[in-house]
Amino acid sequence: MEAAGLSISFPGHRPLSRAQSSPASASSFPISVPAPEPTIKPRFTTGLVYDSLMQKHQCMCGNTNSHPEHAGRIQSIWSRLQETGLRAQCECIRGRKATLEELQTVHSEAHVLLYGTNPLRQKLDCSITPMFVRLPCGGVGVDSDTIWNEVHSSSAARLAVGSVVELVFKVATGELKNGFAVVRPPGHHAEESTPMGFCYFNSVAIAAKLLQQRLNISKILIVDWDVHHGNGTQQAFYDDPNVLYLSIHRYDDGNFFPGSGAPDEVGSGPGVGFNVNVAFTGGLDPPMGDAEYLAAF
Repeated sequence: MEAAGLSISFPGHRPLSRAQSSPASASSFPISVPAPEPTIKPRFTTGLVYDSLMQKHQCMCGNTNSHPEHAGRIQSIWSRLQETGLRAQCECIRGRKATLEELQTVHSEAHVLLYGTNPLRQKLDCSITPMFVRLPCGGVGVDSDTIWNEVHSSSAARLAVGSVVELVFKVATGELKNGFAVVRPPGHHAEESTPMGFCYFNSVAIAAKLLQQRLNISKILIVDWDVHHGNGTQQAFYDDPNVLYLSIHRYDDGNFFPGSGAPDEVGSGPGVGFNVNVAFTGGLDPPMGDAEYLAAF
């Protein structure tokens, strides 16, 4: 589970130039040019993206009580947005499945084929099949708590990434001011070649990489305030001075999942100083509350 925000700084615009027109000649004739169609601007400045297909990513055992990351999480969020009237005050964005090429901006090709496709997965080296394990509930997973649904998990994971990318680009290009993605499975624990902590693909990291590649955005801030450290996001940008990753999480001297996120993990090479971990230690006595988070900010 994760909660993260992404902020973008835009490079300066190149001044517009205008080409000289050719002078009219005796052979010139009037040309009828159709009027350009008016651009339809969003009614609202905040975007929302959600797709109920992501609810199908669930354990084959059918028992949500034994799985804290289940379809009810995003269903309840979406229902609450509707009940409070907030959904009606936002621009609803259509999500999409991320392409395999987009996934490979952060993840290895083998990882993308294994968890991003169904038929192609069968063509991979059979030595990796032990990565799927039988869970105590009777379902299948990649570890003790990260479930895998052979029919729906890959589609849901790619839809989560693609939805985040669509929303981020609408904000980055100025079509929207900000946005909120109601997606699952989450992503900040997913590393280059390792799914973990309910995560298969790192949605926020992929969106940030694509902003760098496609829009040449040179300053990106990722703020991660999930109780767990975003090890996958940290890994993706550990040596990148153009992405500042800030994580506020419970650490307990490395004894709290996933064990990473120590204060002295500050980046490497040119990325030193662009990885900031606010690591709380002390367990739940007392628990972290408003005062601790306000102090961190």
